[in-house]
Amino acid sequence: MSPLGAKASRAFTLVELLVGASLSAAIMAAVLSSYIYLGRSLTRLGNQQSLETEARRTLAYFTQDVQTASGLTDTANLGATRVSLTIPASAGTNTVTYYYNNTSTDAPVTISGTSVNMTANALTRCVYNGTAVTSQLLLRNITGSGLALKYYDGSGQEYASYTNYLLGIKQLALQFSTQTGAAGNGTQTPVYQVSSSRLIMRNKALLQ
Repeated sequence: MSPLGAKASRAFTLVELLVGASLSAAIMAAVLSSYIYLGRSLTRLGNQQSLETEARRTLAYFTQDVQTASGLTDTANLGATRVSLTIPASAGTNTVTYYYNNTSTDAPVTISGTSVNMTANALTRCVYNGTAVTSQLLLRNITGSGLALKYYDGSGQEYASYTNYLLGIKQLALQFSTQTGAAGNGTQTPVYQVSSSRLIMRNKALLQ
């Protein structure tokens, strides 16, 4: 007991304060690391879902257009990155063009006499109704092996040359790879690869 009869005051020592601060810093670092990891994982998952959604939408449009097509048009530009289909419509026909811009910059491209801005590394679907062209960006972030349109005859034999065998083309297929996100921050998705089945142009006679 002190001479004045007062109780001795008690407090944390410097060592106790340092230990407590170190433990708090370690806990906060672990919480922050978990938060960052969770955020990156959720972003990567969102990116993957976005790729899958775009891929399903692209295949749905392509399948519908090919199976209802009565033939190919704009044959001078027919190739692995571009195809134009003649689609029956309520009043006449529409021309549906699929164009893959495989460059790293946006570029204007003439579609049915109209200049359309094509997004870099992306697939765009354009519809010409005889008066105007409307465009729709279907697939972005095409990477890896890129995108390719495949052409086949009625028996399923693939053509390497398109124009020379135009009359023989009866089936089409679409292949592509997409990837998004950044590897540096852990949000990059795996490469998503898709190959459609061979689709028959049902309104085009199998024999000509």
